Amino acid sequence: MKNLNRHLLPLVIGLVFATVIWQVGEIMLADFWSKTCISIFGSAFVELPTMDKNGIPMRYYPSAGKVYDPELIAYESSRFYKTRIEETRKNAFLLYSKWLEDNLDANGNIPNNYDYPKAGLKKPWYSAAGNSATMLALAQRAGNLHSPETFIKARKMLYNLQPEKGNFSFYEKDGGIWFQEFPTEPYSLSGMLKTLVNLAEYQKMVEDSLSQKLFQQGVIALKSKLPELAKKNLLDDKYHYKNKRIEHIELVSLLEDVNSATPDSVFTPFIQNYKAKSKQFVLFQFFSPFQPGRIIGYLFGWAILYLIAYLFLKPRKDREV
Repeated sequence: MKNLNRHLLPLVIGLVFATVIWQVGEIMLADFWSKTCISIFGSAFVELPTMDKNGIPMRYYPSAGKVYDPELIAYESSRFYKTRIEETRKNAFLLYSKWLEDNLDANGNIPNNYDYPKAGLKKPWYSAAGNSATMLALAQRAGNLHSPETFIKARKMLYNLQPEKGNFSFYEKDGGIWFQEFPTEPYSLSGMLKTLVNLAEYQKMVEDSLSQKLFQQGVIALKSKLPELAKKNLLDDKYHYKNKRIEHIELVSLLEDVNSATPDSVFTPFIQNYKAKSKQFVLFQFFSPFQPGRIIGYLFGWAILYLIAYLFLKPRKDREV
């Protein structure tokens, strides 16, 4: 009994501290641990952005290693485009957008030239998120360089997003359009949301009736499908390697971007529920729905904090022995 009591208090202290830390700092811990693993071991449990020796963005995937991800490169290109008043950022924008233009295939699309075993995909494979992000980056490049040829390439990528013209989307029964991120997984929220954000950005820049139409039809499909895809108010994608809390917050942020581009803010009630989910007591989050990865991380942290508390509370005589 004495030995049990000696362990009980450190266990309780570890439990309290682990719960508080996970409640307020799980995102920072997960990010720190992932970056530490990739720096020390060259691998991690989640996907992370990185760069090659020439400064071109790459992404690390646990199942694919470090690869050139066109969607990431296009995102970074657009990000630097918006702050191109600084020379270094303008140069980065031009470098990244040139890489995208140089890597278009014969049909004017941007291929993912790597195998993605988790989704059963062999290179090359195509994504609406990657194509729409590249479309936006090339439109920005065309405007910056006053290049009609580059703009024609961007416009063709928009054209290919239509269900009739390419393999990036399909019609829903309600007349909406769903944009696919993975050919093997029709309903990926991340790719759908990113494509709608890219279409909205393109529309603001170019004022193209086709981009407006595709965005509107995408909103119809998303509104219809969203309640089914949200598992107990948690947004996630099964083919992505991410901490589920981080992924949920990222997807809610994307949904907010889509919502801000809709005239009547149709997703506001959904967003309120999803934000409440990420603030829920963390132990409830682990089981609603069941998330083994987060539970293992939490138990590991609890074990470390228990050990620290046990050693700190250990009687002095025991320490000397």
